Amino acid sequence: MGKEPKPRKRNYACQHCLAAFESASSRDRHVRVVHEKRRDHKCPHCNSRFGTAGNIRTHCSVVHEKVRAHKCPHCNSRFGTAGHMRRHCTTVHEKVRAYKCRYCNSRFGTAAHMRRHSRAVHEKVRDHACPYCPGVAYQTKGYLKTHIDTVHLKLRDHACPYCPGIAYQTKSYLKTHIDTVHLKLRDHACPYCPGVAFGEKGTLTKHIDVVHLKLREHTCPYCPGVAFGGRSTLTRHVNHVHLKIPWPRRTKKQD
Repeated sequence: MGKEPKPRKRNYACQHCLAAFESASSRDRHVRVVHEKRRDHKCPHCNSRFGTAGNIRTHCSVVHEKVRAHKCPHCNSRFGTAGHMRRHCTTVHEKVRAYKCRYCNSRFGTAAHMRRHSRAVHEKVRDHACPYCPGVAYQTKGYLKTHIDTVHLKLRDHACPYCPGIAYQTKSYLKTHIDTVHLKLRDHACPYCPGVAFGEKGTLTKHIDVVHLKLREHTCPYCPGVAFGGRSTLTRHVNHVHLKIPWPRRTKKQD
């Protein structure tokens, strides 16, 4: 039998925490990135900044070059990093729910899902206000941008090549439409619902937000404290309850 490798000496301790490193340069990099929060590496494609050159390479590969080198061994899903692939396996296939809400008994597969649930459902945090709608605010920049693009800017620049007259705000929305409606793709599985999958990650996120995290981002302008998970549900509520628009009659199918 071969000799067991000797444990590496970590003689360079961080003065701010319990971490220790093999070299002074590794320790100094740790201090700059973790404790001083320095972000010296700027992405050449966007305004994102990172603490190390390795992080910016990963960002460019995954976000801008769309590299998905890590395939799930259980399904056809692909990921930009090994960490994302392992998290997918843990939450979707192994059904691990390691993160429990401190306010209720809900459990989640990731810390991010648990935090978003806690902030929106229990702490009622809405940090991102619409500059056009008084009193309207959202939990994330993504929800706010979607609201502005669809409600205020009325963007519809990307036409479907299969559906005459159908257009979308972004290429990603158009791709989602083509993948789900025309190609019938369902690659994004819900980690909480067995057998439930969606054609686009954003649709899966909305499903998790509304069904599992119980987020209610769309507030009624007439009812204090009343909110809904989807804009269409809010519209139906306003039309029926406040504007007194009757429900459309269903026509019976003729034999």
